[in-house]
Amino acid sequence: MDQDTLRYGADTPLARRVVAMRSSAVRDLLRDAQRPGMLSLAGGLPAADQFDVEGIERAFAQAMREAPRQALQYGATDGQGSLRESLAALMAQRGAAVEPADVVVTAGSQQALDLLARALVDPGDRVALERPSYLAALQAFALSGARFVTVPADADGACVERLVADNGPAPKFVYLVTNFANPTGATLSLERRRALIGWALRRRVVLVEDDPYGELRVEGVAHPPLVALARETPGAAHWCAYVSTLSKVMSPGLRIGFAVLPRWLRDAVVRVKQALDLHTGTLVQEVADRYLRSGRLAQRLPQLRATYGARRDALCDALGARFGDSLRFGRPEGGMFVWARFTDGTDASALLPAARDEGTIFVPGAAFYDDAPDPSALRLSYATLDPGQLAEAVERLARAHRRLRAGNPTAAAGLEAGAAAGH
Repeated sequence: MDQDTLRYGADTPLARRVVAMRSSAVRDLLRDAQRPGMLSLAGGLPAADQFDVEGIERAFAQAMREAPRQALQYGATDGQGSLRESLAALMAQRGAAVEPADVVVTAGSQQALDLLARALVDPGDRVALERPSYLAALQAFALSGARFVTVPADADGACVERLVADNGPAPKFVYLVTNFANPTGATLSLERRRALIGWALRRRVVLVEDDPYGELRVEGVAHPPLVALARETPGAAHWCAYVSTLSKVMSPGLRIGFAVLPRWLRDAVVRVKQALDLHTGTLVQEVADRYLRSGRLAQRLPQLRATYGARRDALCDALGARFGDSLRFGRPEGGMFVWARFTDGTDASALLPAARDEGTIFVPGAAFYDDAPDPSALRLSYATLDPGQLAEAVERLARAHRRLRAGNPTAAAGLEAGAAAGH
């Protein structure tokens, strides 16, 4: 904890849980990403050049033309009925038959995670998640007082067999990004999905499946969400919660997320949401509903996938060419991230300042661990840069790596390169 946090915590009436909170490394790096000339590999932002500005503008105009007073009025806590119908139809396309009544609209999927934590977690309760894991989930769950039980992950996602073999006290819930996990890019295998569902039913543990990236598959075969597979086993759906968002495929600025929940959990989450914000913005819900009903999302997804696929390939090809055996990484089948580890002893956190001087940034892997982080790891996002920019960003990263390995991380040549990049 830094000295400012300690001082403000001592001198002000801040709650202890807030004083103890870590700031998000990704949100902090977004400030650097705004610097002129910076080529950022850090943020988990979708590609702004792929936003359907025309289609969203039409949906806004349509909402204000067809239902202006409804769009500007307070709304139901669980969301506008028409949007919940559209989201249920979206779930059917993903292989899960759900009722609109099962859907709760949230202000982004991050709010859904917060609502679930508030509804389920008492201070000191255990929450299981893969290691490493989505850092904003760590923040949200810690704020509710959760203690973390971490499960290692490999190329097939979280090692569910570790949970199944553990006969100790069961966690209150398990949190997983099942498709193209943030940060590792791994997808939970079908075998592990089924094993996890059976275990959750036996141990009476809630499964929270976070699926922001599932629509961004660029190769391979999609697996059904847990909420769909659970219907194969009587009683299992009672323990499955599904969270997703329109941020990655439509626009994060609208802040539209949603959760599909069993009725007992849905009612609790709605009560919590009533206390927090009454409801998600009515106007943006009306816009999102009309956009989904227009069919433009389905029409644009192939182009979006092709764009991300080309950018993924550009990043992976450049990393392989510039780093060789000194950097180990996988090529994800979709999503937005490449997870990499240095094999030559490089500390990613020590590399970041040198990379910033060269005009590129990334997220050190340490940010995605609750404890005992891997210093060699880093997360690289390919979503916001075109292939040429990605190649240049990797070149800058390679220069920073060479300087750091040579024991001269703030060499004048590097600083001059940063200045030329617009610093």
